[in-house]
Amino acid sequence: MSEKWILRFACLMQLSSMGILFTFEAVRMKDVGIGETTIGILLAISSALFIFSSLFWGNLADRKHCHKKIITIGSVLFSGLLLYFSFCETPLQFLIYVIVRSTLMPMVNGIMPALAIASMGGKRSGAQFGVYRAFGSLGFMCGTMILPLLLNDIGLVARVASIILLASVFLIRKLPEPEAKKSLGTPLRLKGINPLITLFLVSFFFIATAEPALHGFFHAYARELGGSTRLLGILGGVMGMVAFTFLPLMGRIIDHTTPALILAISFFAQPLRVYLTSLITDPNFLWLPILLHGITWGGVEVSAIVYLSSLVKEDQKATILSFYMATRMLGHLTGSGISGYLAENFGYTSMFQTIAAIALTGAIIYSIGSLVLRKKREQAF
Repeated sequence: MSEKWILRFACLMQLSSMGILFTFEAVRMKDVGIGETTIGILLAISSALFIFSSLFWGNLADRKHCHKKIITIGSVLFSGLLLYFSFCETPLQFLIYVIVRSTLMPMVNGIMPALAIASMGGKRSGAQFGVYRAFGSLGFMCGTMILPLLLNDIGLVARVASIILLASVFLIRKLPEPEAKKSLGTPLRLKGINPLITLFLVSFFFIATAEPALHGFFHAYARELGGSTRLLGILGGVMGMVAFTFLPLMGRIIDHTTPALILAISFFAQPLRVYLTSLITDPNFLWLPILLHGITWGGVEVSAIVYLSSLVKEDQKATILSFYMATRMLGHLTGSGISGYLAENFGYTSMFQTIAAIALTGAIIYSIGSLVLRKKREQAF
């Protein structure tokens, strides 16, 4: 099997197992009687720790050229964590779970994109990465829709997912470790960073505050409206199908236009998706805002990674992508706390609408900032 297909199938298996947490994590907490405020605090703690662990693993991968080793060890340990999650019932047990999860998850989903984008080279990297991530969405669809339909029990789904993630290690082991060589570049520092990167990270923070509302709290909202575990799985499957369709398309579009344009469109679609969710009171119609997932997730996921990778040197890619993941988690930290508090004290409708306004702020900052930087470049020439 070629390296390209190994990467694709590994991504499929990783997302089919780890992806269930995005759908069922908050739901399982809610099912065992944990309130939305506590759920928000737990998710915020996880996001805070994720920031530091993501930066650590990204920097280590670039310095030691040990991407494969980090991913392998992380996959094995995370497999055990999925088993532990299936038995969690108390806030303390979930606290232990989120602490360990935030340490291990960046070892896999933080380093894999850097390994994949490095193996693809610069030619048609958007299209290639789009197809690679589409396989991840296919896995997400299998893990969040097919497994729940067959098992109808979150605990059992997590145990099966644990086996799938462990099996992915056999594929990862076949990948070549990046060649160890003396770096000709310099470590990536926040001071003196490209203004385009700074603008993206600041804007993306506001966009990322909406992600807890669109994933964990979205499915908790569906449960609140009376949705069954199977319906939640179907919603997750629809999300996977939309991403599977749009990711390759986004990649091809990026190769023929500018990633910055796709990012701007995706950023404005984010608050629209959140606001539309607030208007729906029947769980059977919650698939409607998910139709925007192709641009809000697919557009950002492909264009951001290709865009940021193009702005740094070869031996800085894992580091810049760890900055990307850390910013996402900082947004998650903020968004989880705000979403949990608003959902429990003011209701889900108010929560979704407030989060939509925060995300809209990020889209406006990015658009205005892009115009300002463009004018500065024109004046410089």
